[in-house]
Parts: sequence; C-alpha cells; structure tokens
Amino acid sequence: MISADQAFKIVVENVQPTGVERVFIREALGRVLGEPIYAPRDVPSFDNSAMDGFAVRSGDLALASRERPAKLKVVETIAAGSFPKTELGPGLAARIMTGAPIPYGADAVVPVEQTRSSDDTVEVLVSVNSGGCVRRRGEDLREGMLILPARRRLRVADVGLLASLNRSMIDVYRRPRVAIVCTGDELVDIDQQPSGAQVVNSNAYGLAAAISEAGGEATLLRVARDRPPEIRERFCEALCCDVIVSTGGVSVGQFDHVKQVVRELGMRELFHGVAQRPGRPLMFGLLEERPVFGLPGNPVSALVCFELYGGPALRKMGGREDFWLPRVTALCAQDIKSAANLTEFIRVRIERRNGELYAAPSGEQGSAVLSALSRADGLLIGPAGKTSLPRGSQVEVLLLSSEAALRCSEGFEA
Repeated sequence: MISADQAFKIVVENVQPTGVERVFIREALGRVLGEPIYAPRDVPSFDNSAMDGFAVRSGDLALASRERPAKLKVVETIAAGSFPKTELGPGLAARIMTGAPIPYGADAVVPVEQTRSSDDTVEVLVSVNSGGCVRRRGEDLREGMLILPARRRLRVADVGLLASLNRSMIDVYRRPRVAIVCTGDELVDIDQQPSGAQVVNSNAYGLAAAISEAGGEATLLRVARDRPPEIRERFCEALCCDVIVSTGGVSVGQFDHVKQVVRELGMRELFHGVAQRPGRPLMFGLLEERPVFGLPGNPVSALVCFELYGGPALRKMGGREDFWLPRVTALCAQDIKSAANLTEFIRVRIERRNGELYAAPSGEQGSAVLSALSRADGLLIGPAGKTSLPRGSQVEVLLLSSEAALRCSEGFEA
C-alpha cells in the first residue's frame, strides 16, 4: 500500500495532454489554448480619441483658462467609424467622438466638459498637453506581439480579445472522453425505486458531474452486474474513450471481480491500495495506454478519490498546468479525530472569523454519508501520524469548488 502523495505523483506522471482540436471561440471559454496567439496588426490601428470632445492643436491652447478661453473654429465633426476630411491648421478644431480617428494636424483632445461650443466655434477653458486624451496606434498591441501563450486557460476577456483580432477559430486541447463503468448487482437507475437491498446508482451521475467540472466529457455505460463476462464486456466498450473510471469491485470481497478482469485484459497496474480514508482500495493502471481508475463503490469514497486523483488527471489531459486542487491553511474550529496510520480526508465546512479561516466537519464521516460531502467546502488533510487534531491547530484543506475558493478569499476594499 502506498501513500496518498505517492499515488498522486504516479497518476499525474502517467497522463499526458490530449491532442488539439479547432473550435469556434464561442465554445472556447475555459478551454486551454493549443497554439500561441500573436497580434496580426497594431491595436488600435490608428490614433483615436479617448473622449467625446474636440480635436485640437495643443499649441493653440497654451494660455487657455476659464477666465481667458481660447476660441477655435470648428471645421468638421468626426464620428467613430469615419475618417477626418480636413487637416487642422492653427486656430482650427474638430468635434470628435470617442474612438474616432485623430485628424491630421491635431495632437490632443479636449473633453467636451471643458469647453463651451456653438455650431461652428468652440471656447476651450483649459490648456492641454500634446497627446492628451489620445489613444496612440499600437498602444494596446503591437503587430507580431505574443498576446496569448499556448497552454493558457481562456478567460472571458481572452475571448473578446480573440474576436477583436478576427480569430473566429482557434486550436485548443481536446476534452478527455471518459467512460464510466459502474458495477454491482444492487444498483438501479435513478428512474427506478429501489426495493429490498437495492440502491440507486448515484455514482454514475455524481462522477459524470465531476468529470464535466474537471473538463472532461462523460459517457455512462450500462451497469455491469457482478459477473466477470459482463464486466469484461463493459471495459471493452470503454476502450473507445480516453479514460476509464469504474466503481466497485476493487476490494477483497467474493464478488469484487473488477481487479481480476482488468488484469486479464492486460492492464498495467501501477498501484492498488492507498493508505488513506476514504478510498483505501483505490486502483490505478494503464489499459492500452488509457488511464484506468478503479474507484471503490461507496459514494463518498468514489467521489473523494476522483477529486483527489481523477480530476487532476483530466485537467492535465485537457492541457492545464494548474491541475491540482487549490489548498488553504485553516484552524480547527473544534477537536477533530483522524484515522490512525492513514491520511484521512475529512469533509469540512470553512468560515472566516476575524481574518482567520476555521474548518469544522460538515457531518458524519462514514463513506456512505454523501450529504456531508455535499455540504463540504473542502477536504481537511488529516496526517497519517496523528489520530487527533486539537481545536486551534493549523491544518491544510483542499478546496472542492470555485465557490469555496471565493468564500475563503478576503475580498477587497475600494
């Protein structure tokens, strides 16, 4: 049995980014760039006005003030999207709108709030420096400049930037396709009422959601009953995907057939058993070079193991370099028990008090208590060498969602 740290290292060392595909930029948010993006031209491509006002020659306004305004003749109006028709000589001005090109001869713009105007004249109430309220050509981007490096995860502003450069299609890393193989005679689907010893197959839908959140595309295969031929059939079907995630059948029970079936199919087992709770029976290997995660069947164990190992693997395969779960340092809000000789991942809620983060269990920690995971902000790492974490002791917590990260942030003051 290996440690949780060793298991994580083995997983991320044995997965690689998928190939790239070309997508429309409306589908690119959150995807990882598979190519560097260079500016094809200067942006802006011409000097333009940063304000609604009047384009002027700054030298004409050297002595202008509210008491002694400079009077200029207005020779044209320049709207955004149209080019000037007149070169400005001494004593002339042009009414100009935000984004409109600066006319020849002008070197500054006076905001309309600092003028008094009629149809053909304007009184300027202030002096201005050359370049005032002017956006220079190339101020934002220079032609040939690297603006978005490969392996960048695209944000909202990035999509707008790409559109401004006429890039409707871009190369991004492909989302890993993940097959979900749930095993067990006791499982029924969500539209069936369980009876007797049956249970609803929540793992399939929880894992599908986790896969989507990690940037993958989930395919739910039919449940495999606890018979080796049926399990083998499902794993063969799963080979059409990039990754296989199974639940159940990896422990030491009489009907735990998954581990034997995948070995017979030729899986190269990299580990089976991790010194952690929940998820001790976790198995990981490569089947025809596809990562295989043999997760325990208990719902909490399955989802926690996926968050710890499957999620980082999918994020790396999708091109991300920040594939691990974010972590914060917190203080125990109460005495917390931890498993002996195992790294225990304790489901906790986090709250901020007087500038400090405090973590407390979100409920009972049994591997079938899914509600405690639903309420949790993160997983407190209970070190293998400790059986208790006293109130006030400092601990590390792995955050499970962007909402949890926001709740842990201090915000800002204007």
